[in-house]
Amino acid sequence: MKTPLRIAILQCDTPPPDVVALYGAYDRIFTTLLEKAAAGLGLDPKTDLELSAFEVVTAQEYPNLEDIDAVLISGSSKSHDQLLSAPNQRSSIY
Repeated sequence: MKTPLRIAILQCDTPPPDVVALYGAYDRIFTTLLEKAAAGLGLDPKTDLELSAFEVVTAQEYPNLEDIDAVLISGSSKSHDQLLSAPNQRSSIY
């Protein structure tokens, strides 16, 4: 694998306040998870990953596609609410 792996985190919402208080916003949550996963694969998260976050809802920030290798798109509370209100759609998502 070519390193560093450059991943753009697109933040499409803000987690609930209690989640933010414990774990941070989506950029921090996914950074923590991706760094732990990289370390589990024997990679050095500080040199083998290049993570950047973009606030796509309010700030309308987006990465330059030539500068990234992958995109991680956070969910939103609205998509979660829609899933719960349409139980017949759950099986097609899980």
